[in-house]
Amino acid sequence: MIIKRIFYLCLILSLSLQLKVFAQRSDNELIKRYSDYLEKYYLNKRVPSISAGILKDGNIQWLEAKGNIDLETFAPAKTTSLYRIASITKSITAVAVMKLYEKRLIDLEDDISKYVSYFPKKKWKITIRNLLNHTSGIRNYKSEDEFNSKIFYSSTKDAVMTFANDELLFEPGTNYNYTSLGYSLLAALIENVTKMSFESYLRKEIFQIAGMKSTRVDKQREIITERVKGYEKSPDRKFINSPLADLSIKVAGGGLISTAEDILLFAKSLLEGKLISKSTLELMIQPTILKNGVRRNYGLGFSLSDPKDSINFFGHDGRGTGFTTKLIIDQSNNSAVVTLINIRDFNLDDPARDLLLISKGYTNITVKKTLSDFLFDKYYNGGIDSVITTFNLIYDNNKEDYNLSDEECASFGQALVEIKSIVDAIRYLRMLNRKIPNSFPILKALGNAYYKDGNNGFALRYFLEAKKLKPDDSYVNRMINILSKR
Repeated sequence: MIIKRIFYLCLILSLSLQLKVFAQRSDNELIKRYSDYLEKYYLNKRVPSISAGILKDGNIQWLEAKGNIDLETFAPAKTTSLYRIASITKSITAVAVMKLYEKRLIDLEDDISKYVSYFPKKKWKITIRNLLNHTSGIRNYKSEDEFNSKIFYSSTKDAVMTFANDELLFEPGTNYNYTSLGYSLLAALIENVTKMSFESYLRKEIFQIAGMKSTRVDKQREIITERVKGYEKSPDRKFINSPLADLSIKVAGGGLISTAEDILLFAKSLLEGKLISKSTLELMIQPTILKNGVRRNYGLGFSLSDPKDSINFFGHDGRGTGFTTKLIIDQSNNSAVVTLINIRDFNLDDPARDLLLISKGYTNITVKKTLSDFLFDKYYNGGIDSVITTFNLIYDNNKEDYNLSDEECASFGQALVEIKSIVDAIRYLRMLNRKIPNSFPILKALGNAYYKDGNNGFALRYFLEAKKLKPDDSYVNRMINILSKR
């Protein structure tokens, strides 16, 4: 009997050890796949740097960074580098507000003027819920200059007053208008209810509880160690510095800097119910239903996956001055993915989603190269003839390696117009039109190229063809109106 027990005990220990070894090998294989993907993304998308991390089954499984946080000094990206997290900030602000809701210090259906006395009453009531889900009717930025504001606002009140006296765009609850400025009112709410600064409240009630040791307000005038520089690309796909921006106009809507690790710790604390209760989190991730019954895939500070999507998640993405970010949280297995990239560009795809799919065992995830980057290499080395030859070879034989959407194909021609290589732009776009007929982006770009070349007859012709495919495009209709009068 004793011998049998010893035998079964040894068998159980042996199986347990084998399972542990198998799990370790499986984790190592996954981590290698994450790392391989990040390397391909960095190279194929030609970003300055990317920092990413994965939380799986409640534990941080992987953190890694590639590239440079400063292209002038070649400072390498690290997992401790501080990226502007842009609108992921909104999720943090929303959770901070919901902590007050849990303590019954606020009611989501209250008018915001009850808590922020200096915000003038409007024609209609604006509730806290309206502010959280972007149905308040408050405007967003008036222009790119306001998006990249260089003005320093020393208080939340000063930031709120930039839009406080503007009329609402619509009756709250009847429509959806995404606004970072509106979140400044939520910061004002927090300050007036708690008698603490917004930054101090976040530090005490969010950062300390979640263990987020690096996250802080991005103060443009301060020296901040390991802060990442942001970039854009010129029309001919060369790196350029992003505009100088002071984020004090929108601290609560997009003014924090952080690391991939800290953002995952935020997600982990949410999933574990440390910041707010799980029932409150469920309330936050319900879709917004407008008064006319239309559904928006946005809750209270979190964007939601489309019901038709193959995976169910919530989170937030961000596009700030010089930065592109995304946080995805998957409740099904207590997982989350974050990606932080120090460039704002039009063709970065969705690396956070890709990494989530890899974590779920998907093996067919690829990173497509950016066509415009590659074609400009050819253009500066061999001219437009080289570009046309190369494009045809890629389009006919190598589609799987490149993003060949109509928008991406047309963007190279549009870029040639912007750098005033208009004759070459027309040659390229006419070739595209033959290759990909009845494409709205190509016809629109071709009309614009002819207009810039002074050929109004051909410009009108192609704009009219574009209109047949997309009758409500404002730019096309405006150009047709201008050209028809000449």
